[in-house]
Amino acid sequence: MPANPDAEKNNPCLREQDLVHKCLNKNNYDNSLCELYFSNYKNCKDFWYRVQRERRAKGLYPYLPDLADRARIKQEYMSTKPGGA
Repeated sequence: MPANPDAEKNNPCLREQDLVHKCLNKNNYDNSLCELYFSNYKNCKDFWYRVQRERRAKGLYPYLPDLADRARIKQEYMSTKPGGA
């Protein structure tokens, strides 16, 4: 369990963030060896920022969807984006 029990609720990219930190620790903080992890983390943050912005524009609250809804939202996005599943 994370040190902060609300960490996952407040950060939808917590897993990606943790993977970046693990990679950096493993590779003596050589950023060049963790570029894929950084890219994945950035993509995650960008995606959830867009979701929050769209929800705010539509008047949906909370702006960051509840944990239970996030998998569905990601799946819907993947099924509608070009080249998606």
